[in-house]
Amino acid sequence: MAARIREAFTMVKGSPILLRLLKVINDDSADYVRIRGKLDRALERLRRVIISAFDSSTSQQIFEDPLYQLLEEIFNILKQQCTFPNTDMDILTRTIDTLFVLARTRLIPSDPRTYIAAHNLLTEATSILELHTTDLNIDTPNYLRCISGAFHNLAGTLYQAGRYGPAIGFLKDACSLGIRALESHGKSAPSDEGKAAEGWKQLEEQLYRRWELLGVCYLKNGDRKQAWEAFQHCVQTFPYAACGFSERTRQVDFSAIFDLSTGTKQLASIIDRITNLSTCDLLMEPSAVSLNSIHVDDDGIIGVVLERQVKSLESIRYNENVSKVISHLLGDTLKVYGSDMPVRRARILVKCLELMYHSGPDVISGIGSPDDIGAEIEDMFQTKDYGKDLELSSYVSQYRVATHLWLALHAHRRMDNRQNEFVAHHSEEACRLLKIMLGTSEFESVNKKLPKQTNANAPKNATLGPLTRQHSTRKDRSVREPSRGLSREPVTPKSKSRKALQPMSLNTDTLPRRINNGGTLVVLDGVERLVSLLRFTARMNGILGEILSKINLLNVLKRFCDSQLGKQSDGHITSSVDLACEYAKLGKTRRATMIFSVTLDTIRSGRVSVEASVYFYLRYAESLAMTEELQKSVAMYYQALNLSEASDLEDKGLPVNERIRARVKRVEMAAIASHVYALIQYSMGDVPATLHSMLQALRLWNRAADSLLRLSPVRSSTQGPQDENPFNMTGLEDALPGGSTQHTVKELPHPKKTFPRRNRMDGLEWRISEGLAATLFSLSEIYLSRGSAREAEYFAQQAYDLAESLNAPTLTSRALAKKGEIQLYQGHLDASLECLTAAAALLQNQPGVENIDVQRLRGAYSERMAHRGDAGALYDESLNMIEELNQAFHQIDNLVFGFWKAIALPMGMTSGITNTPLSAAQDILVTLEAAEKLFWECLVLITKIGRITDVREAGISLALVQAFRTSLGKSNVDVPNLTASLLDASAAITLRREMLETIRHKFPPDAMDDIKWPLLVGDGSPQPQTNAEGGNARFSFTNSLQSADKDDTADPNEASLKEYWDSVRERHQARMLDLSALSSSQVGNLPSNWTVVHINVTEDKTTLFITRQECGSPTRTPLIFCVPLKGRRDNGNNDEDEEQHLTFEDAVEELNKIVKLSDEGTKSAVHVKTEDQKARAAWWKQRAALDTRLRELLRNVEFCWLGGFKTILTPRSNLTPDLIADLRAQIQKVFHRGLHVQDKKAKFRGGTHKKNASQTQNPVASQVTFDDALLECFSTLSPKCRDEELEDLVYFILDLYQFHGVPVAIAEVDIFQVVLELRVVLEDHVQRLARRKIQKTDDEHLFLVLDKNLQGLPWESIPVLRGRSVSRIPSVDFLHDRVLFAEWKRKTFPADNLFSSRGAFVDPRKGYYILNPSGDLDKTEARFKGWAVDMEKVGWHGISGYAPSEQQFLNALQSQDLVVYAYFGHGGGEQYIRSHKIRNLSVCAATMLWGCSSGALREMGDFDRVGTPFNYMLAGSPCLVANLWDVTDKDIDKFSQAVFDKLGLTADGIKDWGRQDGQISIIDAVGQSRDSCKLRYLTGAAPVVYGIPFYL
Repeated sequence: MAARIREAFTMVKGSPILLRLLKVINDDSADYVRIRGKLDRALERLRRVIISAFDSSTSQQIFEDPLYQLLEEIFNILKQQCTFPNTDMDILTRTIDTLFVLARTRLIPSDPRTYIAAHNLLTEATSILELHTTDLNIDTPNYLRCISGAFHNLAGTLYQAGRYGPAIGFLKDACSLGIRALESHGKSAPSDEGKAAEGWKQLEEQLYRRWELLGVCYLKNGDRKQAWEAFQHCVQTFPYAACGFSERTRQVDFSAIFDLSTGTKQLASIIDRITNLSTCDLLMEPSAVSLNSIHVDDDGIIGVVLERQVKSLESIRYNENVSKVISHLLGDTLKVYGSDMPVRRARILVKCLELMYHSGPDVISGIGSPDDIGAEIEDMFQTKDYGKDLELSSYVSQYRVATHLWLALHAHRRMDNRQNEFVAHHSEEACRLLKIMLGTSEFESVNKKLPKQTNANAPKNATLGPLTRQHSTRKDRSVREPSRGLSREPVTPKSKSRKALQPMSLNTDTLPRRINNGGTLVVLDGVERLVSLLRFTARMNGILGEILSKINLLNVLKRFCDSQLGKQSDGHITSSVDLACEYAKLGKTRRATMIFSVTLDTIRSGRVSVEASVYFYLRYAESLAMTEELQKSVAMYYQALNLSEASDLEDKGLPVNERIRARVKRVEMAAIASHVYALIQYSMGDVPATLHSMLQALRLWNRAADSLLRLSPVRSSTQGPQDENPFNMTGLEDALPGGSTQHTVKELPHPKKTFPRRNRMDGLEWRISEGLAATLFSLSEIYLSRGSAREAEYFAQQAYDLAESLNAPTLTSRALAKKGEIQLYQGHLDASLECLTAAAALLQNQPGVENIDVQRLRGAYSERMAHRGDAGALYDESLNMIEELNQAFHQIDNLVFGFWKAIALPMGMTSGITNTPLSAAQDILVTLEAAEKLFWECLVLITKIGRITDVREAGISLALVQAFRTSLGKSNVDVPNLTASLLDASAAITLRREMLETIRHKFPPDAMDDIKWPLLVGDGSPQPQTNAEGGNARFSFTNSLQSADKDDTADPNEASLKEYWDSVRERHQARMLDLSALSSSQVGNLPSNWTVVHINVTEDKTTLFITRQECGSPTRTPLIFCVPLKGRRDNGNNDEDEEQHLTFEDAVEELNKIVKLSDEGTKSAVHVKTEDQKARAAWWKQRAALDTRLRELLRNVEFCWLGGFKTILTPRSNLTPDLIADLRAQIQKVFHRGLHVQDKKAKFRGGTHKKNASQTQNPVASQVTFDDALLECFSTLSPKCRDEELEDLVYFILDLYQFHGVPVAIAEVDIFQVVLELRVVLEDHVQRLARRKIQKTDDEHLFLVLDKNLQGLPWESIPVLRGRSVSRIPSVDFLHDRVLFAEWKRKTFPADNLFSSRGAFVDPRKGYYILNPSGDLDKTEARFKGWAVDMEKVGWHGISGYAPSEQQFLNALQSQDLVVYAYFGHGGGEQYIRSHKIRNLSVCAATMLWGCSSGALREMGDFDRVGTPFNYMLAGSPCLVANLWDVTDKDIDKFSQAVFDKLGLTADGIKDWGRQDGQISIIDAVGQSRDSCKLRYLTGAAPVVYGIPFYL
């Protein structure tokens, strides 16, 4: 075989006779023709045999085969024949076909050396054809078509092999030759039939794909510019006419135009690609991006192409360059769509409104303002002359609706002063048009069927796309049939399928909706888009406070979705849910429940999307939680949870922007879930769990908002801090300033969420903003109810900042009103008025809930300013506004909204008429019983979640009721315990609530990813959840570090410590403020040497409540005094008595003046030079004068406020029963004489008149006896006391006689004589005590529980308490906590028996000192340097002269059994450690803070005070020593040294520790050291102690 091939090759190669014989000459002899024919046929057979061999060969190196060389020689002969004159067309066909085979077999994709040779072969085919272009017998266009196909086939081979660069050259020639072929074919206009016509049709339909493939190859090769040009040719060569595209643009809406076939979908994809390429990659000028220059005869096609370009850029329109491109494209489109195409022009004008909303009104020039566009759209449709758009007239109403909705949005965007009016107007117009569309008038005017998908005049098979493409039936090889001269057709070899030519995935709208409305078929343009716009506008109406418009829009939207998308559509479900939620917020629960129930049936049908179902279940659970239907709410919550876990809202195949938005929706659902969970916990009274989940929701909303902000950043010339991360807030503490005293203390850096100004947003952004605002307001209200004013104001400010960024005046007003309310309760009346005035100005008398609330708060402000008339008028105005709104809502659906009447107005308002009190005691008792019942009901309801002001008011009021009832003779044995418990419950309410939250942070669970929904058990209680292995925990790196820290500092007794705190939490949570719980003694199980005294003042500051409870006996009855502060000693003598009267306000004002002057003097001391004796003397004289003023103030407080009742604060008398009986007899004798009891008895016996009923019922004085507790109390009154104090005792006892029915004629009682006799009785009593030597109580200790108004006074230094062991506690509950903690420590360390069995558990060997951390107290450091050195020798540690780190401070406080005894510096260390870090400690040492004002509690108006001492109480510190005001360093150094010496807190004392029980407590040491100061009151009264004593 090989020999024969070589023989053939030798014969063919270079044979001159062969070429002469094949040459056509004029010799027409039969022999010559016969010989030439035989030779030609033999050569053709040989060529075909070789080609056949190539087709059956599996070798890739065919070009090295001898056959290939033989074929080349045959080609050379054919090529020579083509140069002969009058070349036969069949010879030309064989030549070109041979080149196709040579090129195809020459090309090896894996061998780059073959690329040029193969390309040259095809290029030579073109060159050979060029020799015959003038020959009319040659079908040049057909040959060009075939050569173009050959280039395309080889390019496809290279593309499939991944050789994109080499394929470019082949594709360029394929495309250019294809264009030449079509142009030449068009000029020659032959009448092709059969296969010829099919070939040309195939080229026409597939040429754009060759350009697309060329563009793809350029992109693969990194040449974007050339790719862009190729894609442009692709769009231009698309066969629009063949697919009926032109007719479709005049018949259907834009969203359906590109859904004709796979080919039109591919066209849409190409347009998207070229637009994004030119805009985002090449950054071309807008004019270059536009495809308006494509050569297409129909303007409608150009317009649609431009519209598609706009659509492709919509998702990134927030980019400034992109918005300019879109603007230019819309301008070009408007030039295409003239007045003869009004519907299509309106469609573009609506898009212009959309772009102008998102990018600004100036982004498009030459078309006017948004209002001008709206007017143009309305004018175009007035004449109803639709021109070329007659078949599109059914979309007119839809575009008008969209126009009004966008105009409403623009009114908000431009921050118009009348934006609410314009928004409401356009919203109502849109609703009106939609209602017409939902009726019959609009739909009945359109009675046409949908246009056909293809052109009726187009060829039957003229469809595009791979599924409908017709391929040639010929095999992919050269023609092997006998030559037929001119009748023979060149055929394009069969093209192989390539992925590059397949349709790409498009993000296009669905087909037009077919709506059956009364038998009429209606088509709408992008229904889902219109639904989104309606929801968008409805949400904006809600944020602007246009409740009526929002409900109207939601109602219409619900009907619209029902009729056009179906009940199972997402639009119908979400609109129904939103409408139901609005009804629920307005208190219209019946209507809301009805909508939820109907929608629930639809959901259960199973044909609703998962996303809509989850949204429904969450909102339904939220509504149920608001009405406290907890079981149903939990069930709905779990339905949503199960669905969310089974769904994946994020499709990885989506573009990046869409994936981010899908992620945001997932975060949104998690935020709503956290919000619902919080509501469930709030309904159960679990405020800590509520706050935890609300803060989780806040982080999620911020996370979602931040993600959307990155998608559409705000264009601003001034950028705020970029490194702030709102999700760093693991809790609220990191977001709040830490200053807790009157000083301004710089807190450590903390993140703070900022909201950039946003005047345009899309629907998802509005949803996120709405959820974020609702959460901020909820947090503010919860913290307000808890009494945490700073936190409440912080979140109100955050809500204000958000509202400002949203340009939402109503929301801003609501935030200002909330801030004003908080400031009002804080007593900041000027700031409150400023906020309320600003809130009212923003509303501009707009009717709504916000305006009613502002008027209510303005009334409360006027009431506090004692403007009763103004307050009443404002409250009346609020009620009138409620009625007006009721009428407005009544017009919507003839139902009055139930919640309006629930707005609380202050109680106790009076008119100008003075009410005459009832004279009969029985009637008064009936009234008191009714009031008591109401107060108890209120207290039970608000104990856990009510506002602390209301809880405190209810508690104090009930205590007053008990006092009044007792004074009227109606009492029982439980009243003293009940009253004492009520007063205790009215103190430190916020601190008790904060304790529950703080315990949660002491042992925080492993951090979970916020996206993970909280879990519940069946009754709604929180279900603990653990982070699964490999879970995505929030701040995983930080958490790992924290976990490592925990491991390093792990407490071996942490489990038992956690049990202790759990028991504290359970006790606090379980405590109920009801009659049964409060009637028992709270101090019976406390040490018997302890006494608890409550001191409360009523809100009007006119009455002082003082209770004394001696611990150790549950049966011991508390002693309670209700002491008036004004008029107690008024006797008509006027001037002198008036001068002696000391009101509560006077005392507080005087103390503040003294402290202020002292602070100024302390600061001015640095300017007094040591050598200036005169200045030093003046300075000390001023200090001494202030010291005297303070001493006199405290004496006056004791005398004017307490008087004789100061005995309730004296040490225990421990009288024996016989001494009590003797004292009772003596005192009764005195009062019997004073009341003339014997005279009255004699008179009654000798008289002759008849006694009346009242006389017979009234007991005489001899029938009334004094209680032992009262006698023991008054027995401690010194006989040397002032007369006024004895008068207090006399009047008190006379009142007791009257309360028990004994008639007392005050005018007949000689008070002066009774006072003299009582003094004699007390003198005799003192002498008897001296003879009996009554044993005093060992180590007696007094605990003061002071209400918020009394905590600033140094009660420990009034004469009756000075020098004694007195400390402060927030409430009795905290006292129990300290005792239990001491017991826990003793149980935890049973082997160490060195500790005192009394008080707190403290080991003085484990101490830490912080000396002069600010570095400016050199003298203090020098005074204590030796002490510090000695203490270090016995095991102490500390720092001196420099500031501690926060971690050093924390370690010192929390190290096992560590006591931080000494902190010498300024303040309480707030500048070194944040308050929440202290609070969250599980163990906290006993602490001494000797700095200025370290123990001060900042006044917060109606709220409980806040400050450093309470932080240590929450941390569990057993004892804290701190100063109430600023002190000088030298004097307080003396004080502290005296305390150390008395306590034994020295090196020698610690060495001897444990050998004997401590003789003096820390509190006793502080009390006994007050006189060690030079300024015994100005400095000596400043230190106070919080907590329980400890002994060394």
